[in-house]
Amino acid sequence: MNRYTVSRIVVAIALCAAAKPLFANTLSVPPDKPAFTVDIPADWKPTADKADRSVEATEPDNHVYMAGWVVDKSDIGSLTGDVEALLKDSMKSVDNKTSEEKVENNGIKFQVIKGSGVDKREGTKVKFFVAVFQAGPGKAGIYYVDWDADAPADVMTTVNTIMNSIKLKS
Repeated sequence: MNRYTVSRIVVAIALCAAAKPLFANTLSVPPDKPAFTVDIPADWKPTADKADRSVEATEPDNHVYMAGWVVDKSDIGSLTGDVEALLKDSMKSVDNKTSEEKVENNGIKFQVIKGSGVDKREGTKVKFFVAVFQAGPGKAGIYYVDWDADAPADVMTTVNTIMNSIKLKS
């Protein structure tokens, strides 16, 4: 093989390796009667739980955990309890300071609550956000993410790409 052929093979392998995280699994939330879909990178090992009516994934280096689920109007009162239970399960403490903002993607209006705290297992600083949105008549969709405060910037780019991939099912 000449040097030119070897260079082309090396470039092709590098491009394939770089593109790997771009391949995503489209998951329906909830898995049995979708209110919305979300694209999660395959290397995050996304899983759908029909019994819990949710999806979840963890970034390969464990910098990020994310979950998505739907709450029916009759269960909307449990939404606060669901989020509190999730935070209690994953965090030793939650800082008092939170912020709120409204974001719109794909015609969906998200109410986003951001905060920070200390991870229960690692004892390190983490950040989180909960995005709540109308997911059809009488339904609220929830996209929850927590990540290491010192996570690489490209991880947060992927988190935003995942949120931008949320699409309502009609």
